[in-house]
Amino acid sequence: MNTAYIDDFNLITLHYDSIEKPHEYFKSIQLVSNKYVHDLDLFDVIHLDHQSYYKFHTDRPLEISDKFFIHIGQIKIPVLLGTVTQTEAFEKRFDARHHELGAVVRDNKTTFTVWSPVAKVIKLNINDKVHTMEKLSDGAHRITLYGNYHLQSYHYDAYINHQWIQVNDPYSKGLTVNSTESVVIDFNKTHVEGFLETRRPETMQNDAIIYEVHVRDITMHPNSGVSPHKKGKLLGLIEPNTSTQSGESTGFDYITRLGITHVELLPINDFARVDDIEFEKAYNWGYDPEYFQTIDGSYSTQPANAAYRIQELKQVVKAFHEQGISVILDVVFNHVYNMPSSPFEKLVPGYYFRYHGDGSVSNGTGVGNDTKTERIMMRKFFVDTIKYYIHEFKIDGFRFDLMGTIDIETMQQIKSIVMADNPNAFLLGEGWDLATAMPKEMKTTHVNAWRVPEIHFFNDYFRDTLKGNNFNLMDRGYFNGGGKYYERMFNLFIARGNELPISQTVNYVEVHDNHTLFDRINYTSKKTLEEKNKIHQLATIFTIFALGTPFLHAGQEFYRTKHGHGNTYNLSDFINRIDWNRRIKYQPDIERIKQAIHIRNTHRIFRTKNIETIRQRVLPIELEHPLFGVLLFDTKSELILLFNPTALHHIVNLPRLGEYEVLLSNHLEGTRIKHFYNLSPFEYVVLKKRL
Repeated sequence: MNTAYIDDFNLITLHYDSIEKPHEYFKSIQLVSNKYVHDLDLFDVIHLDHQSYYKFHTDRPLEISDKFFIHIGQIKIPVLLGTVTQTEAFEKRFDARHHELGAVVRDNKTTFTVWSPVAKVIKLNINDKVHTMEKLSDGAHRITLYGNYHLQSYHYDAYINHQWIQVNDPYSKGLTVNSTESVVIDFNKTHVEGFLETRRPETMQNDAIIYEVHVRDITMHPNSGVSPHKKGKLLGLIEPNTSTQSGESTGFDYITRLGITHVELLPINDFARVDDIEFEKAYNWGYDPEYFQTIDGSYSTQPANAAYRIQELKQVVKAFHEQGISVILDVVFNHVYNMPSSPFEKLVPGYYFRYHGDGSVSNGTGVGNDTKTERIMMRKFFVDTIKYYIHEFKIDGFRFDLMGTIDIETMQQIKSIVMADNPNAFLLGEGWDLATAMPKEMKTTHVNAWRVPEIHFFNDYFRDTLKGNNFNLMDRGYFNGGGKYYERMFNLFIARGNELPISQTVNYVEVHDNHTLFDRINYTSKKTLEEKNKIHQLATIFTIFALGTPFLHAGQEFYRTKHGHGNTYNLSDFINRIDWNRRIKYQPDIERIKQAIHIRNTHRIFRTKNIETIRQRVLPIELEHPLFGVLLFDTKSELILLFNPTALHHIVNLPRLGEYEVLLSNHLEGTRIKHFYNLSPFEYVVLKKRL
């Protein structure tokens, strides 16, 4: 099929049949719009397979939003948008960063602003009325209507690429059920009593202990004790006084009594695959983003009420803040669920996404597309999204999915905005180096961590050392491998010797991705269940005490299982939900985890990130291979940590004189010892001596 594309402001590429004498054949070719007839100058011909490509210069720069046709004698060929939207010239010409995009209600007026330099006309369709928007020179289209249009649904009709398209506002703060239309929000009408007065927790970054939660998982179990209409919902997450049938705390009360400082919520913005109303028919983690500034309807008790979704998230933040717990949102800025149907691609084809040199779409994310965060208007969108959540919801931090595909400049801008608002905010992300079409030096990866010193990175080296290579299910690490990688353990404990400095490492052994630690140990060990659980707790306790920021997956403290499944992003509630019956069964083990958290919170040495302090006051203990031990000098006490990853008893001579109290152990607690300690199989112990 013969087609033509605008690839720059003075460049047309015609896909056409092979012609023997193209300069003679195209002598009378013309580019026609409703304003001008352009002369074209053929300057290059490329033959590939059965298609030929003819490149023409135009006699003057093109108004790219016009409707163009190529005329070759009686042949008429429509001209579509090509790579022009990917050029630096396009970027410079249509810089609209100063606009407040979206629907904004102010002073009894509602202003709608949307950016699409390639749209000839954009019309606002609201309340069954159509309003033609003013097109500005920077590519923005804007209209102000008198009156407050709060909760009115709207969409845009845009004329792009020879056709009218219907598109929602990418800056939508509200959506109708299942995202069929955008909804105007007046934030003066989304107040929650006491929210504005609630103070953010002042937890320092060094003191953070992060607990990862999927909103739906926490409450869907039959024994969660959560009200039926709140199960799987934001409000279920914060329902107070819930318990199992036998009286053990669940949900909000359970989480807030663990001693953790931050709750990290898997994505709560609008995502695909789950129906807003009949949400139980499908499950999803939320990593299929469609609209980034709207709360997903499936998490709302009133999904048809766009304003109430906002109020529900405010209630969640308020409830955790009142308990001294900060809230981190998991944001997925690296891709969109479906690129062709995305409002970004509809409004400005080719602009918002990365491409390889051969024209193919970059897919470093592995899910079909990579957002081009280095584009000024894509960067503006994500920066604006962060501003929205911190200013409107008092969010305390963000976890960036596949952060390695986001450019450093974007992350630096986000960091500056967040830290200016809240110096104690916590930013973290996945710094994996993926095959996205962006130079390595621009990626927010581990090797470039020094360029974003206030952003933290998940430490996969830490994870793999403790339990084995993440991508080899049968591989083993120190705790499930009888002491494998013993030589790494002290440096791992003090965050020395790998790509991430102590100030940026997020230490973890389990996360929502891949197999839970319990399931991984089941695959790699033939020991008894009691022994497996001890191995599990060894790894969890080490994660809590290791220097850096500890990160726990909800339910990890009572051996969460996903019944052997690894990638459960779209599997059932049965597989993904928190099993509160395990919370009953393993209550003593939960108490040990809580005690470990308390020990960390009350001894500053575990939270220091000062290199000189660590050098002087955190020392390795020489022990029989492969036992691991560390001596720590806190301000008013002396601590010894011992870990035994073997099935053997070991007598450990204490490196210091004096009487020690057994603060914590999975074998023996509350006694006092001198000179030596009898370390049982798969035991960890924390000993304390007052100075």
